[in-house]
Amino acid sequence: MHLNRIDLGTQCTIRETGESGTLKKIYFYPTMYEIEFSDGNIRHYSSKDLEFDGIAQPEAKLQTPPVPKNGVGETWTSWEPFVGESIVKHHFTTTKEIMWKMLTSLNMYNVWFHGIQRALPVIDIDRYVHKYSFTHLDLVPGSFFKIRPRTIAPYFKCRIMTLEKEKEFGFTFRTSPLNSEYVHFTIEETEFGVWVTCKRTSKGLFSFLTQFNWPARSHILQKLDTIVPKVEFKTEEDEAGSGDSGANQFGGFASRQDYIDYGINMGLEGNMDFVNAIPEKPIRGMAKAGIMKAKRIGITPRKPDKPAGDTAPPSGGGITALSPEDMVTYLVNKGLDGDMDTVNAHTDKVTRGKAKAMIVKIKRGTIDRPAMPEIPEATSGSETAGETDEQLMERLIAKGLEGDMDEVNALDNRVLRGKIKAAIVKAKRAAN
Repeated sequence: MHLNRIDLGTQCTIRETGESGTLKKIYFYPTMYEIEFSDGNIRHYSSKDLEFDGIAQPEAKLQTPPVPKNGVGETWTSWEPFVGESIVKHHFTTTKEIMWKMLTSLNMYNVWFHGIQRALPVIDIDRYVHKYSFTHLDLVPGSFFKIRPRTIAPYFKCRIMTLEKEKEFGFTFRTSPLNSEYVHFTIEETEFGVWVTCKRTSKGLFSFLTQFNWPARSHILQKLDTIVPKVEFKTEEDEAGSGDSGANQFGGFASRQDYIDYGINMGLEGNMDFVNAIPEKPIRGMAKAGIMKAKRIGITPRKPDKPAGDTAPPSGGGITALSPEDMVTYLVNKGLDGDMDTVNAHTDKVTRGKAKAMIVKIKRGTIDRPAMPEIPEATSGSETAGETDEQLMERLIAKGLEGDMDEVNALDNRVLRGKIKAAIVKAKRAAN
């Protein structure tokens, strides 16, 4: 209940004093309450001063996004005598495996880590060229590498101190002979990527040197973010809408080329309805170009197996006789009525995904709920009962030649419908 719609006469308690009173009047803009006490005294309070009997007043909390803007998180530095400390946090839209590889690629530190001009391994090996390759450096605690700072100073040795795969990585670091610090990275996986925390600590008389150039030092993870490969993380709605990514992108086929090859074969068989119904324009265009090429050179690509999810629903009535669009509408209505078992039990991943995505949009109010489709009644002993595809084609071709195309156009099986139409056209041409 809104606190400015409370019934007059409601009992309330003053939070600060514990006094009880009765609500007499509500004032708006800002909302104030006129409270009458048992001694006849009248005072005015705001909602934060009162507790109303039988009415919950949950504490308002600021809703912060799980990932901050541009991924920038907590950043600060502090210094007290002989101790310096700083923390930089950043959210990366990538996986912990990729992040770990980037943090342990010491040869790349000169690109993003402030103060490093070049990094080289420290290894005892005979071949001269291998002395400059991190490939031969054992990435274990105790291993050494050296860095050259962006000054006239020489190389300084750094030592790997902490290493736990895909979790933490730490090493000693210095850019001057006066002070050394410990750099420690931690990786924390999230739903939309990883949080990386860089903690740097230094001790000693010259620890205050770590406070210099803080603005540049605080942006090292932001610079790293510009070169880290990004990964697209899908939300529940995206996953519901996409269903099986391969099924949506390639019509249920294992690869794009299989989809194109199947379209070429269907076109050569006279079923251009299948080709024209391909929703992806580039794939449809390549299929048509492949048909022309196959006709010109006389070579037909191998026909891939038809995806199981693309089979036409069997005739004879009932739920299975619904078209793909009506099946989506049917599952949406079942899901909105609370029967998600029916939706989850549907075998076609594409249809199930479309239905779930539409349910999410309807609940959010972005689209209206569709009407429940009419479910065809099961017919026993009908004309098509027990017919094979060949028998059905012969009968419908004969009806089509007589000018009756209603039953042909009503076929849900697009492949069979295309073959029948192609056979009718050929028969009419031959007759002329």
